[in-house]
Amino acid sequence: MASEYVLRIPLDRHVITTQRSLAAVLEDIRRVLHDSASRSALQGHLVAAGHQVRLIIDRPEATDELVRCLPDAGAYCPATVLVQAAGDGACLAYDSVASAISPYQDEEALAVAELFDAEVLSLLRRVAEPAPGESGQ
Repeated sequence: MASEYVLRIPLDRHVITTQRSLAAVLEDIRRVLHDSASRSALQGHLVAAGHQVRLIIDRPEATDELVRCLPDAGAYCPATVLVQAAGDGACLAYDSVASAISPYQDEEALAVAELFDAEVLSLLRRVAEPAPGESGQ
């Protein structure tokens, strides 16, 4: 017999808006994720649908550690970032993995998730900033 329950959890959603064009933001995301010289251990791929792009992002070592500590964390990693055109620029939205797993009260998993969140947010903040000499478009 199967059972079902709903776990109602509040999520911390980080929303970063930029005057940079969607194309410029996506180009920088691709460059960072595929640059072998990059210090980022993040991996990911983009799934486009019109003016929205879903970025599936992961750091396999973090995911492995999270799932080892807390098997349910596998529902939250790899993580998703929504990148979409917004007015004259772009908007990036990311739901914190740490906030998603916080109800489980597993301190070890939470520490790993917080580091993962910090790495993802660092990437998003970096690509939201215009490059020197770039006007945003």
